[in-house]
Amino acid sequence: MNILEKSKIVEVWLTNEDQQNREIESEVERICTEWSRRKYKIAVIRSGSGDLFTSAEGLLLNNLAS
Repeated sequence: MNILEKSKIVEVWLTNEDQQNREIESEVERICTEWSRRKYKIAVIRSGSGDLFTSAEGLLLNNLAS
């Protein structure tokens, strides 16, 4: 978890393993509720299952075409 005070953003990073753990998911919900009350934006970043290179390449190509 990263707290960016200046921009009022909380980043929560979850691995694939974290996403399978009910206790961690409950804690993420608690964190989101707590920080939302403080007027922070919450970003929950979840690891995917795809190939990183292929995914990044696709995003780059899409952005170049725009």
